[in-house]
Amino acid sequence: MREVSKRRQIGFLAIALVTAAILLFPLYWMVMTSIVPSRTLLTENPPLLPPLDTASLDAYASVIQGRPILTWLGNSALSTVGAAIISTIVSVLGGYSLSRFRSRGQQAMGFTLLFSRMLPGTLLIIPIFVLFSSIGLSNNLWSVVLVNVAATVPFTTWLMRGFIDSVPVEIEQAAMIDGCSRLRALWHVVLPVLLPGLAATFTYASILTWGDFLFARTLMSNPDGWTITVGIASFIGEFSVDWSGLMAVGLMSTIPMVILFIFLEPFLARGMTAGSVKG
Repeated sequence: MREVSKRRQIGFLAIALVTAAILLFPLYWMVMTSIVPSRTLLTENPPLLPPLDTASLDAYASVIQGRPILTWLGNSALSTVGAAIISTIVSVLGGYSLSRFRSRGQQAMGFTLLFSRMLPGTLLIIPIFVLFSSIGLSNNLWSVVLVNVAATVPFTTWLMRGFIDSVPVEIEQAAMIDGCSRLRALWHVVLPVLLPGLAATFTYASILTWGDFLFARTLMSNPDGWTITVGIASFIGEFSVDWSGLMAVGLMSTIPMVILFIFLEPFLARGMTAGSVKG
């Protein structure tokens, strides 16, 4: 039995390693493309290991010196943090309303939010552009923040509802018996329990906003106001593609999200499961 169990463990380990290698290979190839000249890789038999005589970090230095990469990253960071914070606050209030008040009107509003999330961005982008142009918010980073809030709140509200459903209503009622208002009970009793859910919601909103291309490209025509996703697309020309620069910027753009995951990782594992179990 021990030998069978050991063989199973070895088999599972081998499957896990093969799966990890397959999933991580695109990331590895991005690194390869960013440090090896395109003429070396764009052949019938490209090398799987970077040739030491041609590998260099020149692409990273070139894109930093030749393009406003730091400005693009800063724009993405500002729009992402702003949209994620606003989305999380609105979603807490909306999710609390859907969780604690079960009237027909509340449920209809909840399903309306969910339905609005199904609308494709390409259907909305023209009226959004006309609206923000008419109020003078085109080429303004606030327009990107507000549009991404509108795009993320429908789903994050339902996400927060699941987390709030898992919090026993009795502890909230006990706080209100002791003299707390409903908002104070939400702030002092419910929110501390919801920290994993808040982290998961904030992370989800951040990922959606950081990866947004359609809204940022349409609303920000000035290159100094581009986000990093729009900046990455500028490496694709009409007749040629700067593959080394494209992959270098692509790898640089992943660093903030990796840092976010590392920072919020203690909460994420609990947050992803907390909303699926009712208290």
